[in-house]
Amino acid sequence: MAANYQGALQVKMKGLEKVADSSVNLANFLGTSPRNIDDMVRELSATADGVGNSHLRQLMQAFLADKAFMDAFRRAPAAKAMHHNYVGGLLEHVVELIGLARDVVKHFPGVDGDLVAVGAFLHDVGKVRELSVRKSIEYTTEGRLLGHISLGYEMLVEKVKDLPDFPDELTLLLKHIMLSHHGEYEFGSPKRPKIVEAIIVSYLDDLAAKINSFQMTLRKENVAAGDWTSYSKMYERYLYRQASYAEVEQGGRTAAPVETEKKGKKTPAGNSGDTGNLALDI
Repeated sequence: MAANYQGALQVKMKGLEKVADSSVNLANFLGTSPRNIDDMVRELSATADGVGNSHLRQLMQAFLADKAFMDAFRRAPAAKAMHHNYVGGLLEHVVELIGLARDVVKHFPGVDGDLVAVGAFLHDVGKVRELSVRKSIEYTTEGRLLGHISLGYEMLVEKVKDLPDFPDELTLLLKHIMLSHHGEYEFGSPKRPKIVEAIIVSYLDDLAAKINSFQMTLRKENVAAGDWTSYSKMYERYLYRQASYAEVEQGGRTAAPVETEKKGKKTPAGNSGDTGNLALDI
């Protein structure tokens, strides 16, 4: 209980009880996605059902039918910091990315929309094993040693083994999308995109992450319309909130809090941790 003592607020503890992690409401410790988790899962299921290529449809449905995977996917963040760093953030990020991809593909004849959609779904699946969510977001041991790209690659290979007659060429293209989605070697990408579908996933992934990070920064600093943020080390600039943005936001949803970079803390290049460079943490 809280009490006032000599003009200062103090907390009096009368008892202490250990509780199981399963009974802890993570929302009391971490931010959560502003979107409803069940609604996003239903949206993904509808996306899978609408995939025209039967092999890709079966692959996506196999992941969605995997209870252990989905339990982790529903709560996983997309990052420890930088963007979508809250419970359900990975799911939200993937749904956003697929939506963006659908719109872009319409403008480019010859692009395999099914491959883009399923590639977008798979690009970050390794984060369910890279990051742990308890009372904070932390990297797992395999996450630190291998990273989400390698872990996701393994998960794809394991799932494809259970699908008879899955085309080798299709497996190869999906692997390439996963391995190249960071875009450049200096951003931790083992390969650079070499097919148009991989280029689309890579650029839209970066776009979605940057917009989410930008919006969360404005909210965290509670920037008024017509005002500026403090200097952003990540963007290496000040960010401006124009009046029209405030008007659009009124009546909209409230995003989860964003974790800011700690001063003086640097991470070596190539590490998937907090680097101050957004592209390294998407």
